[in-house]
Amino acid sequence: MLPMNKQHSSNANWTLTTHDHGWQISPPESVDPNDYQFYLEWCAGQSFSPAIALTQITDLVLSFAFLSTLVNDQVDALAHPILLVKNKHASSSLIRIACRHLAMSATANFRDYGGYHTQCGRQVRWGKLFRTGHMGEMNDRDIAVLSQLNIQAVCDFRRPEEAAKQPSLLPQGLLPTAIPISPGSAIDLFSAISDQAIDEAKIDAFMQDINHDLVINHQPSYRAMFDQLLASTDAGSIIHCSAGKDRTGFGGLLMLSALGVSDDDIMADYLLTNQYVKIEREIARWTANYGPDQTETSAADSDKVKAAREAIKEQQGEFNHQALAVILKVKSSYLQTAIDTIKQEFGNNIAYLEQQIGLSSAELSRLKAAYLYD
Repeated sequence: MLPMNKQHSSNANWTLTTHDHGWQISPPESVDPNDYQFYLEWCAGQSFSPAIALTQITDLVLSFAFLSTLVNDQVDALAHPILLVKNKHASSSLIRIACRHLAMSATANFRDYGGYHTQCGRQVRWGKLFRTGHMGEMNDRDIAVLSQLNIQAVCDFRRPEEAAKQPSLLPQGLLPTAIPISPGSAIDLFSAISDQAIDEAKIDAFMQDINHDLVINHQPSYRAMFDQLLASTDAGSIIHCSAGKDRTGFGGLLMLSALGVSDDDIMADYLLTNQYVKIEREIARWTANYGPDQTETSAADSDKVKAAREAIKEQQGEFNHQALAVILKVKSSYLQTAIDTIKQEFGNNIAYLEQQIGLSSAELSRLKAAYLYD
């Protein structure tokens, strides 16, 4: 195994992004890419040990055709190659890079948590921890990608009525673990998106209240998430809710904090939702599932949702799509409320994980051993 650089460096800013014909490797500013060698560690379900040296790269582009020949398999934009970048003049200086976002056909916010550096200079493993929105519209190619990624744990934070409306479509034999989380007031939510006048301050306050509630009232649910991560250390895991932003965002805060990632990097990851959530598609889904034409209660509905549906009936209102577009995005103030609440009430993220989630020092060490590069 090649050694990991224990120090933060400009190398950490290397990125890999998809384009029409493959992937573009982008170096940090002021870095000469000719000083670096690239190796392929993983691609399209195949792991390579030792990693394959990539000696025929033109203009720092990895084409689909080139990688298809290299791995002897058909490669497309969802192959999720993981590259090792090594400085030719400093053998101990290396990092791994991969695409943050996987452009699934039906799930817009599917992202890999890998690549972030921890406070001790290690890096979160790519291809192990993922976040997304609901997976109720996955097509055959998307499902095949989950198999390639060796996903063995799926933590579903949706309420029963959400999951019943759009059951997850997963590889055969893979069952989601239901960890229902219902923060905040459903009546307040439906009121905010039914008002014809947009009150963004009201929406912001509602979203901040949700994040405060996640910290104070849902510790057992997030303990269940960590139980799944601890039980699936040899495979890939997904955490998700409906849009993949609030309940999932707080889960990501806890997960990355346990691994030693800084609040700044956690916040940057959280805000990526605004790049990848397809607002118009989410508005259509919300309207179809919860709009005025769908206000009849069902056996799967929670008491909160039943009360909210009755409130909508009384208002006889339509969803305000502009207000819904606001609520489907994220702002730094939302997650910052969770971070500030943890600090004010419990001291710091690790103290919260130990005292409120119940993670032991041994469990934190196991998580780091499993989900960080050496």
